[in-house]
Amino acid sequence: MFSRILPFSVHIIRGHSMQPHIKEGERVFVSNWTYAFSQPKVGDVIVFCGSDNKTYVKRIIAVAADKKSFFVEGDNRSDSKKLPPISRKAIIGKVVASY
Repeated sequence: MFSRILPFSVHIIRGHSMQPHIKEGERVFVSNWTYAFSQPKVGDVIVFCGSDNKTYVKRIIAVAADKKSFFVEGDNRSDSKKLPPISRKAIIGKVVASY
């Protein structure tokens, strides 16, 4: 994936699943290299590639004991697609700002 080569990327939010933290149409500034130096942790908002090859923005709500898979959910629980656990390799980066 090209975005992993560069240290930062920008993604436009589509949907309401991260409201009120991030609103539809906002852009998120993503640090693509954050997890090269640290482990993803509960509470981090991440961008990742789903099994359907779509890009998602969700919050990590739990980390598997082996730290190789992560459970994610949108902040707007009533409008958040239920996704299976994601692998560490699927994570593009950590959201560091929105505008």
